[in-house]
Amino acid sequence: MKKSTHKINLEFTFNSERKGAKYTLNGIKWMNGGEFAEVVTKSVLGYEAHKDANTPYDKGSDLEELNASIKSSRFTLTTTKLGESFNEVINRYFETVHSTLWIYTVVIEDTATLYYMNADEFKSFLNTFATFATDRKVIRGKETSVTMIKWLEDRVEG
Repeated sequence: MKKSTHKINLEFTFNSERKGAKYTLNGIKWMNGGEFAEVVTKSVLGYEAHKDANTPYDKGSDLEELNASIKSSRFTLTTTKLGESFNEVINRYFETVHSTLWIYTVVIEDTATLYYMNADEFKSFLNTFATFATDRKVIRGKETSVTMIKWLEDRVEG
């Protein structure tokens, strides 16, 4: 696993009193944490800072230039129903996913830390930090925690 840390140079506003979409770059369009993490990741890596138009997981990637799926705290793996259990969904997802790189982004104040994972690393991450939402039949990532960051840090190369 690789890691990079970047200062966020975008001007943004965080409003904790808003329900759901708490971040904005311009005060017009508000974004939830996952959308904001995607925009920040693209920006710090030198790409256009915009939210992907929800391309299906098996047809494209959030950051097509890197063939990367961008994830952050409390992510949904995909909204497409792929099975009836955690293992069924994981297996079908990795059989059909377009991405070959997964970037887990942690935003703390004006800093973004990106953890780059291949399929095996991301599958291990899911098995450790994701749960199966039985009502929607989807996999959800847990909230970023000290335990999660330690797990990621322990796997960063050199």
